[in-house]
Amino acid sequence: MKKTILVIGVIRRENTVLLRKKPNGSTPYKESWYLFGGELESENQNPEKVLKETIKKQTGVDIKFINIIGQDAEIKPDHDGNIMSYMYLDCLCEYVSGELILSEGIEKLEWAPISKLDNYDLVPPTRKLFIKLGYLSS
Repeated sequence: MKKTILVIGVIRRENTVLLRKKPNGSTPYKESWYLFGGELESENQNPEKVLKETIKKQTGVDIKFINIIGQDAEIKPDHDGNIMSYMYLDCLCEYVSGELILSEGIEKLEWAPISKLDNYDLVPPTRKLFIKLGYLSS
């Protein structure tokens, strides 16, 4: 089983977090909302740099990396249906500047009020992280 390490960013702006919606038919979680992340392709890569570059490319915004807030793991099929082991390095970030732009693979971007996160169909890892952060109740 292939293992992948993803750096995940919770991007805050005041009392909101930036979410993206998967396009219709995306696997493994269809039409749901989730956070942003970039893959660490080698041990030498800087997680902060990977996350900043990925978020800029995917959203058009610049962020300030605050800190690493934890890690999690999940085993699930990838986009091709192959079973994968994912390790998530969860990070807290703050919005700095920029206008939101849609990139390939993103149907919608939204600043979601933390108080209304229960109204979103969140992918399980995002929901689990928001519970850990106290943004959602379990």
